[in-house]
Amino acid sequence: MSMTTYDYNYDLSIREVGEQVTVTNNLGRTAIYGEIVKLDGMYGIVMEHDGIADNATGRIYVLQPDTLISTAQITAASTFVAGAAIYFKAGDSSAAGTLEDSAAGGAVAIGTIESAKGATGVHTSVSFRPYDQVVNYGGYNTRLTAAETIIKDSAVKVARVVIDATDDYSTTGKEVSIPKGAVILDVVAVATKTNASGTAQVLNGASAVHTAIEIDTDGKVTRMEAGVDDTKLLVGNDAITVKTYASGDAGIVSIYYI
Repeated sequence: MSMTTYDYNYDLSIREVGEQVTVTNNLGRTAIYGEIVKLDGMYGIVMEHDGIADNATGRIYVLQPDTLISTAQITAASTFVAGAAIYFKAGDSSAAGTLEDSAAGGAVAIGTIESAKGATGVHTSVSFRPYDQVVNYGGYNTRLTAAETIIKDSAVKVARVVIDATDDYSTTGKEVSIPKGAVILDVVAVATKTNASGTAQVLNGASAVHTAIEIDTDGKVTRMEAGVDDTKLLVGNDAITVKTYASGDAGIVSIYYI
């Protein structure tokens, strides 16, 4: 008995293959097996051995953080450093996308570098772990928990921060865990104690995501409306924190993100 085996294009290797979804190729060319692509709003790897023809549908493996990926689909002149972010510049009708060392040219951060082969500036491949990624909902494999809601084909997640009147005030704020690469959609606060001039505000590093919202009256509900800084909605290397105006402020702050 004999069988035919197929190599990955771009010398791609994957430790584990997990969730796959069906997407439509709109690149204007065939997306080949093993190619990292951005299709239907998702970053993934083409899993069809014959590739996905232009305007056809096919399967991609959706990049997820429990996978270690090694690929030669890079700009060799990059400087890949372990622990730094890795960026993907999307492909088009004439060429495949490339992994980069910066956001130049519209590249988007998609993961963290584990290692690279070849000297700086003449790399031959790079290994990285992707950031957590929301999977578009369409009846395919999706990773949803009870805390998530399907809205417009995306899973919107909520980070809930409880601010205690006695213990949680600080000049640096209370840190909340939101995965790198996520995008903040909205912030809603419910006051749980009356405290004059009480406010809550989400910060991305040292920068405010929005104008502070009121939590000055027990039971009052307010949401992010003014002073939104669109450049701070993307979660990067900086900590996301919730800062209150003064000791004695109390509330529940919900941060909605995808």
